[in-house]
Amino acid sequence: MALAQHWPIEEVPLDDLDLDLRNVRIPSGHADEMAIAAYLVEAADLLTLVRDILRDGYLDNELPLITASGVRHVVLEGNRRITALKAIKDPSVVGKAAPQVERLKTRYPHGETPTVVRVMIAPSREAALPLLARLHTSNPKKSWVREQQAIFYHSQLTPSVTVDDLRTTYIGETQMMDYIRMGEMRELIRGLRYADTALREFVFSGNLKMTAFEYVYEKRQVQDALGISFNKDGMLASKKMNKKQQNAFIYVLQRLKEGTLNTRSPELKVRGREHKPFVDLLAQIVSGIAPSPGTPDTGASDDAGTGNSHEDNHTDASEHGDGGNGTGDVGIGGRAGTGSTGAGGTGGDAGDVDSGSGTRGPNRGDTLSRLNMDGFAYTGTSPAMRRRFEELRRIDVRDFANATHDLLRTVLECSIKEYMRVQGNPIKPNSTIGYCVEEVAKAFAKDRRMTVLINTINRKGRMSTSQFVGTTEALNSSNHEPDHFVEGREVHEAWDRLKPILNTLVGS
Repeated sequence: MALAQHWPIEEVPLDDLDLDLRNVRIPSGHADEMAIAAYLVEAADLLTLVRDILRDGYLDNELPLITASGVRHVVLEGNRRITALKAIKDPSVVGKAAPQVERLKTRYPHGETPTVVRVMIAPSREAALPLLARLHTSNPKKSWVREQQAIFYHSQLTPSVTVDDLRTTYIGETQMMDYIRMGEMRELIRGLRYADTALREFVFSGNLKMTAFEYVYEKRQVQDALGISFNKDGMLASKKMNKKQQNAFIYVLQRLKEGTLNTRSPELKVRGREHKPFVDLLAQIVSGIAPSPGTPDTGASDDAGTGNSHEDNHTDASEHGDGGNGTGDVGIGGRAGTGSTGAGGTGGDAGDVDSGSGTRGPNRGDTLSRLNMDGFAYTGTSPAMRRRFEELRRIDVRDFANATHDLLRTVLECSIKEYMRVQGNPIKPNSTIGYCVEEVAKAFAKDRRMTVLINTINRKGRMSTSQFVGTTEALNSSNHEPDHFVEGREVHEAWDRLKPILNTLVGS
């Protein structure tokens, strides 16, 4: 290892560098570069690094370590940095996250995109192992933990990549269904909205051990009590949950956080006397017979969503949002309907680079003077749009409800036009908001999450009051009808429905 200081440092074209497929340490050993990139986006905050490089430039104070492999070079150390550079050069490398990279490139058009990288060249992989071990303070041959492998496989699922495709690619992986189920459950609980910020931090920080949670949800009786089921591919049959189901999940997660539920707990021993009372309690919480134990602050917020991207793509309004019943049922990636209460939180913005706080703010109604902008930041390049969003951030909703509502209509229409222009498919001048929404719906026809969100604001015909809020028809009515007047509560609800859409189009 002492000789490492004498290894040559050279400049190598980025295109000549290959990610280290062996370094991924998936036991089956059949990864490819796009699979690694998808994992790094999901688990290693790759898009933040892309942003930092575009904004601040590429710093090579820590050189990637490579070794020769025929006429090419394999990156032994620094795969995340090299992947970020490759993604900037060719966003398709990161698959379904490519639009987010494109938006970052648009936001930082003068960002540095080096095509030649300074690297240190090791004589062989074996010679580099002691250095890698020192850098990572662990055995460089150690496999990923179970949750990392679940993220790796699950992150590759797209409308065009199925579980069967993964089975074919990773033919030696015998636990594929277990990993897919874990990926599904991880996505589900990270899509919830948490009233308790400490609990949310527990779930998102990695302190929650998915293997412990797996020990809970793999029990068939627990699945039945929670109202969930998996199909033959390990995918959740549905991620649409009502608030009582959400409370049951929150109860389980809270106990895992407190340490009162773990793999040794008698409640999880199927043949033990305490298992049935535990399952019965979950079922009673879901049915509403029993309230969720603990204080109200440990429950799910009223607008909990799941952020799922694999749910069936139904367009029937009853399948998503509140379906007009005001119960708080949620569909994929969206926000529960608020009915007539106007209660809510930050709104759904699952699936973006920065998902935001995810915590619920104070009870809203007509009491808050500002829209909740947590989790949203405009990343486009239009000075006029930036000014509009700044006005939206500052305007007093209580004093200027209708002006705020009109501004929501403006930013939605203009955000769609900006997005379509960046995508190389500009919308014709003077198009109305209705036409813009139809066009962006076509652009996202293969994106199930966005399809659900767009369908929610593009409803037509007879609607309940809660369904009407935030739709293009509602936005137009306040703008064109002399007798139509909105209240602050409706503005907050409309923003909650529009925010996840705007986040995808022009946010970060």
